Amino acid sequence: MSLTQALNSAISGLNTAQSRIAITSSNIANVNTAGYSRKIAGQESLTLNGQGAGVQIGDVTRNVNAGLQTELRGELGKAGTAEVRDEFYQRIQTLFGTPQSNSAISQRISDLSDAFEQLNSTPEQNSPKVQVLSAATQLVDSFGKLSDQVQNLRSDADDSINQEVNDANSLLNQIAKLNTDIVRLGNIEQPTTELRDQRDQKVNALSKIINTSTYTREDGSMVIFTGNGSRPLLDRSPVPLSFAPTAGYEPGSSGSGITLDGVDITDEIKTGTLRGLIDMRDQDLPQLADQVNELATQLRDAVNAEHNKGTAFPPPTNLTGTRQIEGTDLFSATGSFRVAALDSNGDIKSYADIDLSGVTTVNDLVAAINGSAAGGDLQARIADGRLVIEGQNGNRVAINELNSDVTLSDGRNQGLSHYFGLNDLFTNAKNSRVITSTAIADPSSALGASGTLTFSAGSGTLSPTPISINYTNGDSLTTLQNKLRGQLTGALGLSSDQAANMVYIATDGDRSRLVISNDANMSVTDSGNLSDKIGLTEDQPNLAGNLTVSRDIANDPSRLSRGTLDADIYESGVSTGSGITIADPATTLANLGTPASPPAPAGTNYSLNITGDFGTVAISYNGSTDSLNSIAARINANSTLTDNNVNAEVYFDGSAGSYKIRVQDADGDSMFMTDNFATMPASAGTEKSLTDILGFGIPYGIREGDNSSAASLANAFTKTDIGFDAAGGLSPEKTSLIDYAASIISTAATKASAASDSNAFQNALANDLDTRIQNEAGVNLDEEMSDLIIFQRAYSASAKVISTVDELFDALLNAV
Repeated sequence: MSLTQALNSAISGLNTAQSRIAITSSNIANVNTAGYSRKIAGQESLTLNGQGAGVQIGDVTRNVNAGLQTELRGELGKAGTAEVRDEFYQRIQTLFGTPQSNSAISQRISDLSDAFEQLNSTPEQNSPKVQVLSAATQLVDSFGKLSDQVQNLRSDADDSINQEVNDANSLLNQIAKLNTDIVRLGNIEQPTTELRDQRDQKVNALSKIINTSTYTREDGSMVIFTGNGSRPLLDRSPVPLSFAPTAGYEPGSSGSGITLDGVDITDEIKTGTLRGLIDMRDQDLPQLADQVNELATQLRDAVNAEHNKGTAFPPPTNLTGTRQIEGTDLFSATGSFRVAALDSNGDIKSYADIDLSGVTTVNDLVAAINGSAAGGDLQARIADGRLVIEGQNGNRVAINELNSDVTLSDGRNQGLSHYFGLNDLFTNAKNSRVITSTAIADPSSALGASGTLTFSAGSGTLSPTPISINYTNGDSLTTLQNKLRGQLTGALGLSSDQAANMVYIATDGDRSRLVISNDANMSVTDSGNLSDKIGLTEDQPNLAGNLTVSRDIANDPSRLSRGTLDADIYESGVSTGSGITIADPATTLANLGTPASPPAPAGTNYSLNITGDFGTVAISYNGSTDSLNSIAARINANSTLTDNNVNAEVYFDGSAGSYKIRVQDADGDSMFMTDNFATMPASAGTEKSLTDILGFGIPYGIREGDNSSAASLANAFTKTDIGFDAAGGLSPEKTSLIDYAASIISTAATKASAASDSNAFQNALANDLDTRIQNEAGVNLDEEMSDLIIFQRAYSASAKVISTVDELFDALLNAV
């Protein structure tokens, strides 16, 4: 080897050592830099014509474990999801509080229960009524706030989705630029390791937002796909994610999805903060709203059911319904209800028991009331789309629902006053112009029910021709929608657009609801159980946010129900214009109807029918043999009546100079009496029914000290058999209002705890993986210092060679 070759080799060694020292120096400087990977400079010998010509720097590589890095990115996505859930559930827990919190919805319900207990104890005082009104107002305010704040959380999630999409797009642009720089430097054989570190950090950040998969081309550029590898997010140039924020949220509404190159990829996003935010916006929070709505619905119905059974004292001058109606509206009702005109002392002026068997429209009901025995003292009418019953000539009004029963669209049943909302405490805009199903996860899944479903109306599009469909076990929401639309376009001749506007599937978060909308109130009948199964109801998903306290009661707390229009005591001689003087209760009753002679066939006797919760009991009578005593004995001998504590008593009324009969339900339960005399052939025109002969009627209207309704209202909160439907992940169950409210809170608290644990676990797992990567790829100062000594010696040795060669050149020159 010549001196020149020795010099060149020494210079190459000097340069190589210098480069390796520089890389080591960079490693040492970045020992605490997050994401920095240790750089290793390779070294390779140079040859010239088969002879050694020194050394040069080989490839500068990163000490990165690709498998661990892929695993880390997967765990970062899960950590992003867990982080979002933890954040939102902590906010939910703050919103709902704990069951013991004074501001918790369960406590608000308990406060109202306590207020009714106080009203029950002292019904004649004003302060308990004010306390009930205050507790009821605070309760509906709490429902409104919960409903609004849950929707505000959905809006926050929607805003965060928009921000995360923007961040993801920004990261894709940054990665694309790093790709360009890496390829450019690689083409000129310049180091790209630092840029690759930066790119890895950006990809890690992107993986926390949305799950991805990657691969690296030979030129060093990285291609990024969605998690399932089907759609590119970055291939040479980025493909931006798109998202349209929603201005605001209402219960039952839905937000937009995330699209990529015009295709909705929301369901393809499996992990990351985007997945967590989408789930909170479209699943967890709507489910929570459903739970609150179910609680509000059952509370409204449980309280209003009892409130409508009672009346205030003194009775109000009018009762105005809360249901929006038209006179032609159809409704299906059975049984009877009692309407009475009273004076300010609660004494009866007149009353009538209205048989609902022949009532099919609201106009029929109005006519039946106005044409009844009480029609001269009170009047029914429709005003501003509401049913109104008002006293005439200074009279007051009260109602007893008796056994009246109106069937709703979802198969539930309510008393007549409850249905029309004549004496509601909690009000909302009740109508049946829009019928909505409960939220269904998959609109294409079979519902497993069969039967016939019919929608009819007294006016508008569905009058006089209703629409009716047969449904089978394999039908889904979508097939129901299509069948109903087919009837609208076929049987009614509507256009497809009109049919689509009347029947459609609305998205509610990630669920679906079937909606049937009409221009008039609808009546729904179902031969199967579909209505109950999918909850075809007139109650909207935003009921909790729209619940209010009756304006009439808010303006006048004395209108709170605390007593009951009499329906548990009946006496002879009190019915207007009727009744006879009876000197001997054992004597046959004069002019009492006598069945035809010869004896009538079985089942054709005259009968006094006593109806209550126990059903109807027929007490036969015969004018040729029956006396006051025998009628009482027959009532007392009936096992159904005695089992339900209904008994008859004959007594002498000194003021009237006559024996009388009293029939009473000792438990205070409502019952009523009818007589079949009018429907049976009379043997003579002078004969009368038992009720006319005796003048059977109620002896009073409502007593000042009556607290029966207040007691029933207080008991409504302790009843454990209220049937709650499945809602928001909670299974259907029978429990009390307070316990259901507590279960909502405890379920949210449990989920909050689980979200916190999951977040801690996922972060610990991601941190552990990151630590393992850093231990393997990070800088070890001891190792770097050891390498530095080696490179320093190599540098010194190369410098010594150069110095020696220089001396030799000098000696050679001097020798010439």
